[in-house]
Amino acid sequence: MISILTIVLLVLLILVGKTRGIKTFGVFYLNLFLIIAYLFTVGLGFNAVLHAVILCIIVSATTLFGLNSTNIKTKTSFVSILIVLVITFGLVLFIGKSANIQGFSAESLEAIGGYSFDIGYDMTDILIGMFLITTIGTIIDTSISISSAVNEVYINNPDLSQKELFRSGMNIGKDILATTINTLFFALVAEFIGFFMWHSKATLSYIINYKAFVVEVSKVLLCFISSILIIPITSYMISRNLINKKD
Repeated sequence: MISILTIVLLVLLILVGKTRGIKTFGVFYLNLFLIIAYLFTVGLGFNAVLHAVILCIIVSATTLFGLNSTNIKTKTSFVSILIVLVITFGLVLFIGKSANIQGFSAESLEAIGGYSFDIGYDMTDILIGMFLITTIGTIIDTSISISSAVNEVYINNPDLSQKELFRSGMNIGKDILATTINTLFFALVAEFIGFFMWHSKATLSYIINYKAFVVEVSKVLLCFISSILIIPITSYMISRNLINKKD
């Protein structure tokens, strides 16, 4: 079944995206390979947080430059993503170390009951790495969308000032942000329909302190925060770079 769906995906990408569709398919599987490599290296005992940061940087580079080539738009987006990654890293590190939500939830106990709990991994570091990897996909999409749109605005209106280009980027970002927030919200709701049905008789205080719930909500909120941060940073960077290029 997976093979059939993969073939359907490839055919649709070729029909709709032509050469770009083939590139998208290749980058997708390259990123999948990178994630598998991340799991393998962490399994060998390498630091999960450090490798998550490296993975985020490589995935950003392959997605931006592999799909959109090397130009002012992709360079600007890449730098903007690195800035947001640095900012988000501090917040993720704080949450991971202070929230005490590492390990498995109660729902997982039956599935892992026959295995040894002495796995030799720092689950807090794995959780932090998971948070970082979760946020990177959202900010890549938002950043390149803003960068490309502002570049088109500049091409059609080369006399615009940096402030006007920045304002255009912010206006574009607001529209993208509304869609992104709703997408992430409904993804969270869909994932937790079964959870709420299972715990329908539980109190609100029990649910909001439940490990699985806190982890998922934390991931979504971090995605929200990083999606907001990337908008002004990318808008500023692309407007500045375009004006500097003209000078």
